[in-house]
Amino acid sequence: MSSVFTIKSDSNNHSVFTVNPKTADEINIRSKKQAYISFGSKRHYVKVKTSENVPDNVILLSDNVSQDLYIPDYLAYEVSVYKNEISIGPFIGLLLKKEDKDFTDSCLRKLLMYTRNYSDINGAIVVFGLDKVDGVRHLIEGFCYNPGLGKWQRATFPYPSAIYRKIGLNEQWKNHFLTVMGDCIFNNHYFSKWDMYKWLASSCIAGQHLPYTMRYTSWEDVINMLKKYDKVYIKPASGLKGHGIVQASMNGENMILKFRHKGENHEVALNSIDEIRDYMGKRFADKEYIVQQGIELLKYDEKIVDFRCVLQKNKWNMWECMAVFGRCGENGSVVSNISSGGTVFRAEELLEKALPSSVDHSSEVRESIEYLAEKVCYELDDCGINCGFLGLDIGVDEYGYLWLIEINNRDPCLLYALDISDEELYFNLKVNPLYYAKYLAGFNVK
Repeated sequence: MSSVFTIKSDSNNHSVFTVNPKTADEINIRSKKQAYISFGSKRHYVKVKTSENVPDNVILLSDNVSQDLYIPDYLAYEVSVYKNEISIGPFIGLLLKKEDKDFTDSCLRKLLMYTRNYSDINGAIVVFGLDKVDGVRHLIEGFCYNPGLGKWQRATFPYPSAIYRKIGLNEQWKNHFLTVMGDCIFNNHYFSKWDMYKWLASSCIAGQHLPYTMRYTSWEDVINMLKKYDKVYIKPASGLKGHGIVQASMNGENMILKFRHKGENHEVALNSIDEIRDYMGKRFADKEYIVQQGIELLKYDEKIVDFRCVLQKNKWNMWECMAVFGRCGENGSVVSNISSGGTVFRAEELLEKALPSSVDHSSEVRESIEYLAEKVCYELDDCGINCGFLGLDIGVDEYGYLWLIEINNRDPCLLYALDISDEELYFNLKVNPLYYAKYLAGFNVK
């Protein structure tokens, strides 16, 4: 475990950083006479001194430095040294709301779940809203976890060293944070289903597991795709929770469309080219859509089955498949999403129910799903996206072949863990992104 330190006030000196000689050896600054202290985006030059009178676990910092850096004195800090920079932290920001007023007392109590593993993380964990960001002075007003009190404490801080964002940001804000902080925000960009397909279609591994997909431009795209495949799916390129997904197939000269609407299954038969053109021209004119090859996925009790994989980066910047949930759609539904009436299972349980006897044992299929999910995430890294938390939907066909259906990088649902009554898994999945944030903040375990 890394050594942790408390910050004590030094009112007798100006711009001085003082530690015990043993501490100076431990953090490798014994020979330094000058350096600069960093806390988040703030920096301040200091003289470096040692004193036997300073306890091993204490950093004595001049008042003017503490005030200029906005360093709280009630936290347990780690120290990272690189060249002439002495970083005090980690300083992790959680950008969770658009508006500060949404941090009600009830909300803040719920957000304490992010502090469950504070003794592993240490430093400053600050939750804040976008409207409390001062883009001129590079300051934020938010709530810092106080481990001594076990609650959040409002104050003003510099920009953090790393930000886990759970709200949308426009290009101006993205580039602003990039300019001040560097590439230390995750998940830094949202991407659509069409983006995912374009990026990964030619990749070594993911490309072999993607259903053929094209961008929807007109009803003729669907007709042409149905000449190759028995069924296709028309999906909003940026849709969530299965909303707006339509399955199309041909029955002789008629096109059959199936979809969910207001919690119920619907079916529409279009009996001529004119009907197809008119109906689809109106229905799919409001946003960007894709047309995707339909796969004959496994079914359980005649219900469609797929698997949601939760992938998170750890404190070593490595992807780990932390959970695989089986999803079984409602009877007659064209989607498996829980918000559309589906049911959650443990992956092994659903595989055992749905796999035909000709396919490998369920544990081996589960391992294959995890392996594919991790490899896809590394290929996504190569595309230039800084993600630390992803939800991958993977389907298994009747021959046991795996298909990458889509990737959710906005805010993958973790309530599946509670659906299978695994509360400990739920809390672990909520907390884990802070380990990757600690890595981005420069406090990775060597």
